[in-house]
Amino acid sequence: MLVHILQENLLRALLRTSRIVPNKPQLPVLQNVLISTDEGKIKITATNLETTESVWVGAKIEKEGGLCVSSRLLSDFVSSLPQGTVQVSVKEGALLLQCNKFKATIPGVSKEEFPPAFSFSKNKGVSIQREDLVSAASQVAFAAATDEGRPLLTGVKIIKSDERLVFAATDGYRLSVKRTDLNMKEEFNILIPARALGEVIKVCQEEKTTKDIYISKPAEAQLSFVVGDTEIRTRLIDGEYPDFEKIIPVKHNTRVLFDKEGLLRAVKSAAVFARDSANIIRLHIENQVVTVTANTPQVGEDEIDVEAKVDGEGGDMAFNSRFLLEFLSNFPEEELLFEMTGSLNPGVFKPVKDESYLHIIMPVRVQG
Repeated sequence: MLVHILQENLLRALLRTSRIVPNKPQLPVLQNVLISTDEGKIKITATNLETTESVWVGAKIEKEGGLCVSSRLLSDFVSSLPQGTVQVSVKEGALLLQCNKFKATIPGVSKEEFPPAFSFSKNKGVSIQREDLVSAASQVAFAAATDEGRPLLTGVKIIKSDERLVFAATDGYRLSVKRTDLNMKEEFNILIPARALGEVIKVCQEEKTTKDIYISKPAEAQLSFVVGDTEIRTRLIDGEYPDFEKIIPVKHNTRVLFDKEGLLRAVKSAAVFARDSANIIRLHIENQVVTVTANTPQVGEDEIDVEAKVDGEGGDMAFNSRFLLEFLSNFPEEELLFEMTGSLNPGVFKPVKDESYLHIIMPVRVQG
């Protein structure tokens, strides 16, 4: 292989694919990226066996070929190079790089040892506006479980319902549901790993000039996203997802209108004092004030009054502060509604004028 490629383009592709490289790979070769030529471009590919990501970059190709090399080593070296053209070649099982006065030789592994990598999807599939997908996916993906002991809950459910796509994620303690106007002609009922969807969100946010992305099912139990010059292909999760519609409360006896930033600052402050007490913070709702408190005997206590508009009985509720912080950090609007029915029933958070989204957090049972 002998190619010439701009340093900034090569680095962009390497930094993107490096997010897929596992920290503790099942196979040593998974610590590598595959750098190869593909239809007049350079293709950088990484995989963790669940998700594979490829980035195609324009380059001047004099000789076809490819090699697997350490993702971290290659990324670190290319990031140290000055801007300009990098000559990349393969000789005697090693990758040779040269840019101005910089030269490096990185030992590699035959590309045949890398898990089979796909070519750029010819059938791009269904087109969806990038901003719409990012908005929907980012409001639910954070609520999925990270515990691999519950594989079903590590996914985001995407299902077609009443001509709309519904995104849902839960880890058993919280639930996010977003109903979108994204119209899919064919039936759609999948469970996609939240980590893979998170990578799709990141790539979409980086590719700001790309208006549409494409979703297709290149094979059974696989889903592909094409975003600009990047394709992310992931295995789908197989199994019966919980019926999340049954979890959603249909009534409440207290409704509170919050300014998001005011509540977020209060929760951040209380979370500092809740670290050594299982992250538990309390909300006391009375009159037109919500008092947010945290108390850890060995650390201290914190109390913040948050102005709010309260309609109903009021009361007390305790939450895991981490769940509240993650929700508020992903909530896009300036105001939010909170609905509750007693201290032990789920708390519901939703936008003021948008019925397409809601977030549920299970309360923590506390004494006193």
